[in-house]
Amino acid sequence: MELERAPIRNMEPAIIDRLRLAFPAKTFTIERVPQTMTIKEFERISRLSPFIGIAWTGMRPDAASGRILKGKMLWRLVIVYKASSTLEARFKGDTRGLGLDAMIDVSVALLQGAEIPGIGFASVTLANSIIADGWSDDNIVIAQVDFDVTFSSPIGNLELKTLEDFLALGITWAIPDDAAAATDELTIPAEE
Repeated sequence: MELERAPIRNMEPAIIDRLRLAFPAKTFTIERVPQTMTIKEFERISRLSPFIGIAWTGMRPDAASGRILKGKMLWRLVIVYKASSTLEARFKGDTRGLGLDAMIDVSVALLQGAEIPGIGFASVTLANSIIADGWSDDNIVIAQVDFDVTFSSPIGNLELKTLEDFLALGITWAIPDDAAAATDELTIPAEE
């Protein structure tokens, strides 16, 4: 199975490259994060402020896809900013000009209509302020920016052509109509 041209695999680095146009690595941490973080995960990233997390949140296939899967990949930026001075500095910026408001405005401007090379275009679908359940720190503010990226992915790109290609996947299937598999799972062994 060939994953070199798989959509998610190719979108993430392109999204990071796009964000790096305005969020340089020496100041901003950008990492892949889960859509919903545990307190322990959030505790770690809160120390990396200013922080931008990139989460894949799903896929919305086009009903008319046919043999070429097309649709929208759903992504989310989780923006975390910590200011040690005033309440207003968290939003409007500190002595370096950094603040949550600017980080949201800039990320939205970077993503809206952006071309993800070789894949499609991004569209911002939502931006809002959020809280981390169970977390309390007066100096931290959090926001999320949701966006989608249009894509098309010919299934042929995976190069699954022969029975041997599928057998090599080692997938376990539950087959309820098969009497032998009704109480058990059928396992297709992986090639060695």
